[in-house]
Amino acid sequence: MAISMNPLMQGIRGAIGKQVVFRNLGGKTIVSMYPDMQNIKRSAKQKKQTGRMKQVNKIVAEIKANPAQRNAALLRLDVPSNKLHHALVQEQLLKLS
Repeated sequence: MAISMNPLMQGIRGAIGKQVVFRNLGGKTIVSMYPDMQNIKRSAKQKKQTGRMKQVNKIVAEIKANPAQRNAALLRLDVPSNKLHHALVQEQLLKLS
């Protein structure tokens, strides 16, 4: 992990080609390798939550793809269109609980 003092790199964040990651911590730009997540062992609770989120994201994508359902959800949830995704995810997670 390296700290970049280059003025061109100040404020930059994100990843480049899944090889290099730029992070901002405490006003400094930190450059590091992209994390290797291949050998991660998830707990039973994490696996369950991942499955729930896959289900929810599939349902939300179907709702957003259908204009009639999308408009109905906008009215039902009373949110602007740019906040619809988060509101739908929240609603669907509560239904699955």
